Amino acid sequence: MDQSEFHNLSKRLRALEDELSIRNLATRFTDAVNERDFDAFRQLWVDDAVWEIGPSLTVKAEGVEAIMEMLARLLKPKIMFIQLTHSGVVTFTGEDSATARFTERERGKGLHDYYENLAVYRDEFARGPNGWRFKRRYYQYRYLDTSAFPGDVYAPGFSSKPPT
Repeated sequence: MDQSEFHNLSKRLRALEDELSIRNLATRFTDAVNERDFDAFRQLWVDDAVWEIGPSLTVKAEGVEAIMEMLARLLKPKIMFIQLTHSGVVTFTGEDSATARFTERERGKGLHDYYENLAVYRDEFARGPNGWRFKRRYYQYRYLDTSAFPGDVYAPGFSSKPPT
């Protein structure tokens, strides 16, 4: 293998590693939410990140501390909440930046409320000293149903305490 082939192979390997890291970041987001693992969730963001959920919920947090508070507020009334991350498309916009779209499905139940939806996350990522992190997540609803649904609820285990 000559120098040019080696360089080309190295670039292709780096692109694969980067895309896998970004996909893993989206998966870790879902896992942290589903397990209510606030410590893991905190690690997913750059310091000045923005997390926004569009209509019909319409909430926004800027900075990691505000993002953590938003997560706690969103999960607190839900005795059950599950998020499923489906297919995603990743686009690199620079050596240390990328965008992506991930399709989501969520189902939640509070004491007297219900929540089921389909949505798309529109993401921006930045690579820093600790690898790829979310710079911005925007959640766009495509379908929302708040009708009651039957079934039993089994509480998740908590791997860390929510912020107070």
